[in-house]
Amino acid sequence: MFDINKIKAFTFDTGGTVLDWHTGFKRGFELVNFNDKSNIENFKMANIFRKKSLEIITNQNYDKLVNFDEAHKIAIENIIAENNIKLNDKDIKFLYYDVPANLKVWKDFLVPFERLKKHFLCVSFTLLSNRLVFLNSKANKINWDLVLSCETLEVYKPNIEAYLKTAKMLQLKPEECAMVACHSFDLNAAKKAGFNTIFVKRSEEWGADTNISIEGEYDMVIDSFNEFSQILN
Repeated sequence: MFDINKIKAFTFDTGGTVLDWHTGFKRGFELVNFNDKSNIENFKMANIFRKKSLEIITNQNYDKLVNFDEAHKIAIENIIAENNIKLNDKDIKFLYYDVPANLKVWKDFLVPFERLKKHFLCVSFTLLSNRLVFLNSKANKINWDLVLSCETLEVYKPNIEAYLKTAKMLQLKPEECAMVACHSFDLNAAKKAGFNTIFVKRSEEWGADTNISIEGEYDMVIDSFNEFSQILN
């Protein structure tokens, strides 16, 4: 475990680690009766949508950056085209624009988060667009000390420069920051940048398809945010 006395800021991945995207996406596909228009179950389509969006946002062409709203739009349009699915423009926009802005916070997050805020700087360091992180945070009463979207940074995780730029903007050394995430690709990059790392096991992140894979060595591995009490004791 890292030395808590040297930590000054916790930077949180937000989509997946803090927000339950799967339930929100699945519900969105249910509301447009997507399963009636395709042979793919709604919960599986939610995961396909998420996977394609992540691939777009984390494999950026830096000559022409897109934010996560644009990645969602590209992903759903590709899914519809690839599967020859008939969906009207209103439902398409609902899926890529409205659904990702109406996610719920995981139930284990808020209480430990408020405790941490009393002692540390708590930052949303996220792939989500500014619009998505602000709307979801406001709706779920998540009062970040600071939001650093990769859209603002103009460099996207897992590019090492995103982590170094975040530490610089916080006026901290990387080793004074702890990255909190449920994704190994995020934590592995943070570790290379010099951040401390905390892996959160999200056993329901991908619904029935969830397969927790810890692909690295981290300073802490926790089952839920309730275990953050260990840090403060």
